[in-house]
Amino acid sequence: MLLDSIRHDWPEKAGFFISRPVGYPIYTFLHFSSPIQIRIGDVVTNARAGACILYSPGEPQWFRSEADIIHNWMHAGEELSLLLERFPIPQNQIFYPHDTVFISEIFRKIEVEHFSDDPYKEELIDGYITEFFIKLTRALQSDAPSAIVHREIRQKMRAVRRHILSCPEQKWSVAEMARLAALSPSRFHAVYKTLFATSPMQDVIDARINYAQTLLLSDETWTLPMVAEKLGYNDQYHFIRQFKAMTGMTPSAFRKANR
Repeated sequence: MLLDSIRHDWPEKAGFFISRPVGYPIYTFLHFSSPIQIRIGDVVTNARAGACILYSPGEPQWFRSEADIIHNWMHAGEELSLLLERFPIPQNQIFYPHDTVFISEIFRKIEVEHFSDDPYKEELIDGYITEFFIKLTRALQSDAPSAIVHREIRQKMRAVRRHILSCPEQKWSVAEMARLAALSPSRFHAVYKTLFATSPMQDVIDARINYAQTLLLSDETWTLPMVAEKLGYNDQYHFIRQFKAMTGMTPSAFRKANR
């Protein structure tokens, strides 16, 4: 099996910092939806939103952010080297694919399978990872624009999305999100779907469940009603249904499986 661990659209608070002087024993792929500082050798680069990096096993890792960030990350076994022989993905350097919309969606699918108990999940995960590297290679080789959306609107939408995903506990509505982007709700929804391959409310739900996973594993004193209330749910059972739909298990089962 290629996959070791994975998270999609994973939020970290301001002050996030990782330093692994001797690297990680297997491959690490990172995609940052927010600006991030990355050090390679003795050089620290202020990478812009959309930056990707694929660390090979044992390669030193160092990155930090003074602001809240959203990122996708994956650890994959050395079997990944077989895929990398076929697909020329740069290693141990920052790169910017022309299109990164597909990354969150594929990582979401992989994450759901990773935490499920469904049959043939390993085969499906390996297939998704292969699909990911095919699309990543195409995105690096193509000169096509990331979306048929004006650059200023793209930048504003990405800033709004970072804010939304950093504060998933707020009681968001499409109208409120659209106000932040200075767009009508219908226009906002259409542009959001074009840029991020998901609806704004589905993005909020995904971010809430990601946050819930952190709360469930960080402190045993967080009960399900407390977690649901913290994330803005008025109905605990609504929270449980959404959690299971995304992860394949109930919050209680998730906590038990990852304890």
